[in-house]
Amino acid sequence: MKHSLFIGLAFVAFAAPTMAGPVNVNDVGELVSATPIADLDLTLSSVANRADVMTYRSQALNGHSILVSGVVLTPKGTPPSSGWPVVAWGHGSSGVNDKCAPSSLPNRSGKIDLYGYAGFVAALLKGGYAVVATDYEGLGVPGEHPYIIADSEARGMIDAVRAAIHDDATLSRSWFAVGHSQGGQAAIAAGEMAETWGKSLDFRGTVGLAPVTNVGAAYSYGSPGPVDRGFYLLALQGLKTVNPSMRYQDYLGAEALRMLPETANECTLRIWEDFSANLGDRLNDFEFTPQTPEAALKLQPLLDAQSVPRGRTPGPMLLLQGDHDPSIKIAVTRQAVRNAQAAGTSAEFRVYPGKDHYSVLAEGKDGGAATDVIAWLDSHKNK
Repeated sequence: MKHSLFIGLAFVAFAAPTMAGPVNVNDVGELVSATPIADLDLTLSSVANRADVMTYRSQALNGHSILVSGVVLTPKGTPPSSGWPVVAWGHGSSGVNDKCAPSSLPNRSGKIDLYGYAGFVAALLKGGYAVVATDYEGLGVPGEHPYIIADSEARGMIDAVRAAIHDDATLSRSWFAVGHSQGGQAAIAAGEMAETWGKSLDFRGTVGLAPVTNVGAAYSYGSPGPVDRGFYLLALQGLKTVNPSMRYQDYLGAEALRMLPETANECTLRIWEDFSANLGDRLNDFEFTPQTPEAALKLQPLLDAQSVPRGRTPGPMLLLQGDHDPSIKIAVTRQAVRNAQAAGTSAEFRVYPGKDHYSVLAEGKDGGAATDVIAWLDSHKNK
């Protein structure tokens, strides 16, 4: 699940007030602020009519009211009479620090490109879809980011759609959940919650690109290979947000424990460079594995609880990936499709030859899936 897209060194902090106490259900999805993005990447600004960074109300898993940040973008041109159909976009792993929020982290040119996803999002806009891109809970605003916690990600996606629709009359109530890697997990979870958390909206389907589905398998149940060691450290931090009694020392060796704080302060390109790509010869496998058999048994259900799909999705599902993906295994995604089908979801799977975890996002002329994804959305948006 490494994220090797370009990350800028500068950071524009986005401040928002902290909220506490039980949430009023009538406030969930309320838009709090919307400000035009001044330094939007040309790839997006050339095809977007509106591009705002926004904050909106959502609900943490503990029931408290929170603010979440994100971006809303609308296509250029005249909207359909029913309004622009909406894609709720879920980004891949960016980190757990506020500076890693895609809505505010500049690339190396000082522009906002949604953490390197500008090309794919621009393709959606050109295809006639408004895009609402959540940062997820705790990224870009006060509070912890529950990394890889499926229900938290799903609420962030759904409430972002609700906020954007309330604010912009050109948007339809019809929406799709679409995401990559961590965002693929988020999209699947959001689709499963469409009739509950998203019951006021008109859900049309789910697309997961190189999605994280079996979370336990993604981290080899606490024995991750070098590619995913840094992301195992992030996953432990995410699990601790919903399992506060967890002790890191039960799941990491002494050297890995000393490195843990850095992963809370860096975004995933740096995490990949410092904790995955360069650690193969420096640390042994035992540093990144449960330290006792008892700890291993405790970790398994914590990871499995975040795996998706977990039940029926009230709309069709498309999962796809490249056959050169080093992190997401074809057999795992194929099994996720089987699980979705067994639960009653109309699900299909596509594999793209020669594509890896990121090149699968390319448009069709480059052998990637973007063009096919838009065609799939078009085939389901009016059903």
